[in-house]
Amino acid sequence: MRERYAIGLDLGGTHLRAGIVTAEGAVHGFIKRPSRVTESADAPLEVIERAVRDLLPLAGDDHAGVGLGCPGVIDPETGAQIGRTANLPHWEDLPLRDVLASRLGVPVSVDNDANLAALGEHRCGAARGSGSSITITIGTGVGCGIIAAGKIFHGARGGAGEIGHIPLGDGRLECRCEVEGCVEPEMSGGGLDRRAAEMGLEGPGSVAMFAAAERGDRRAVEVLDRFGDRLGAAIAIAVNLLNPDAVVIGGGVAEIGEPLISRVRESLGRYALESHRRDLRVVRAALGERAAVAGAGLLRWSVVADPRYR
Repeated sequence: MRERYAIGLDLGGTHLRAGIVTAEGAVHGFIKRPSRVTESADAPLEVIERAVRDLLPLAGDDHAGVGLGCPGVIDPETGAQIGRTANLPHWEDLPLRDVLASRLGVPVSVDNDANLAALGEHRCGAARGSGSSITITIGTGVGCGIIAAGKIFHGARGGAGEIGHIPLGDGRLECRCEVEGCVEPEMSGGGLDRRAAEMGLEGPGSVAMFAAAERGDRRAVEVLDRFGDRLGAAIAIAVNLLNPDAVVIGGGVAEIGEPLISRVRESLGRYALESHRRDLRVVRAALGERAAVAGAGLLRWSVVADPRYR
C-alpha cells in the first residue's frame, strides 16, 4: 500500500518552506522559496498555492490535506490570524484557514509557526521522548512553542509562548511590539544584526559577532554575554513556570552551536530554580529549517486522526 502524506508549509518573513510529511513526521520533497510577504496581501498566498500545486503530485490523491505554520497569533479553533504581526505587514485579522481552503480546494489546518516547530522537535526531533518541552526559535525575532502532555499549549486565544516580548530589556533597542523594555532586541538575530552594524562588523550579525568574540574583541564578548544572559533569563521564566523536561534551541542563530548553548546554560544556572534545572535537558534543535514543516504536517495528521473530523 502506498504511504500517505500531508503537505506541511512554514511561512516566514523571508521564505516559505514546504514538503510532504508522513504520519511520523518525516519530511520528503523539501522546497524553499521566497515568501514575498512584503509585496502585497495576495503575494504570499500565491507562493503557498504554487508550492501546494507542486507538491500535490508527490502527496498523491489520498493525501491528508495541508498544514501551515504562520507567524503571529492564530486562533486554534478557527485557524484565523488575530490582529497583525510585523512579519506579515499586509495581513490583519485574516481568516487564513478558510481563505486557503477555498483557494486550494483541500482541507487546511493552521497554527503559529513556533508552535509547530516545537511540535516537530517534540515528536521527532531533539525533545523526542519528553513528556513536556519548550522550543525557542531564534531568528530575526524569538519564537517559543510549548508542548504539554504531547500537545501544543495555546493559551486562551492562541497567543501562549511569546517569550520574546517580556520586559527584561534595557530599552536601548526598541521592538515593534511596543512593550516597554521588551527584551527581544537583546536576544534575537535581528538585535545582533543591529549591534554588528553599529560596530562596523561585516556579514550576518550572529556569525560576525561570534567570530569577533573568538578573535578576542571585548565589545563582541560583552554583547554576546548580554545576549546569553537575557536569553537565559527569559527561558528561566518559562522553566520556572512550566517545569519542562527539555528546552530546545533552534532557528538560524542556533547554528552557532555550543558557544550559544553554553551561554544559555550558564544563565539558566543564575535564574532558574535548582529543582527545575535538575535533569533538564538544554539542547540544540535537531530538525533545522524543517522543524515547522514537520510540525505542520503532524498538525494535519492530528486533525485527520480526530474522530470529530472524519
